[in-house]
Amino acid sequence: MFHKKRPLNAVEVSHLYMNTQTNNMGLKITMAFAQTTTNKKVQAYMLRGRDISQKYLKIFTDTLMNEGIQNPNSSDIGVTNSTVRTFSDKLMMFHIGLLSAAGVGNYAMAGGASQRSDLLLNYERLSMEIGQYAKDGADLMIKNKWLEQPPPTK
Repeated sequence: MFHKKRPLNAVEVSHLYMNTQTNNMGLKITMAFAQTTTNKKVQAYMLRGRDISQKYLKIFTDTLMNEGIQNPNSSDIGVTNSTVRTFSDKLMMFHIGLLSAAGVGNYAMAGGASQRSDLLLNYERLSMEIGQYAKDGADLMIKNKWLEQPPPTK
């Protein structure tokens, strides 16, 4: 199944580029949120998100580099070392929840558009991991009463 791989096509490259950019953004946001919260559980959650983003960035950039394709340039925007609290923990957790949900959608779309099985397997695996991360974040939000159950149908 994984013998000789064909070169990436343009659609696969565009998804790899997009997912590299979004994980780079997630990396910076989670780092910034982690250093400004005083809640140790929220901080640990943000640092876990940072680690996940770093891991995913490596997967995407290695895939591109193995094909001889230049990685996208990251923005020169960096995270300062400020610890001044700007946003509430509730808002930061909600924001990361939205980014995680978008990540699952991005990986599903990229997997559906990928014709190489190695890419599809990577996107499947990453979707499951980020889905678990999002669930853990929702559980933390529920525990802190920052997230309510949506109204049921009955």
